Amino acid sequence: MFKSFERVVLSAGMTVIAFFIERRLLKALKRGSVEPAPRTAGESEPPEPGQGLLSTTSQKVPDQPDR
Repeated sequence: MFKSFERVVLSAGMTVIAFFIERRLLKALKRGSVEPAPRTAGESEPPEPGQGLLSTTSQKVPDQPDR
């Protein structure tokens, strides 16, 4: 019985908190004052232009036969 009461109280509290956070976010988006988060020390440098992680060009691997 205590666990169910605890879950109801926590659910209600988290719902109220989420509601206020969402309101603040939507207001900030409408004002246009949202900026990207600053980079942290754990992140690597951004790739050079044309050096993305995914490529759309096909490359032949020397050890593989042509198809």
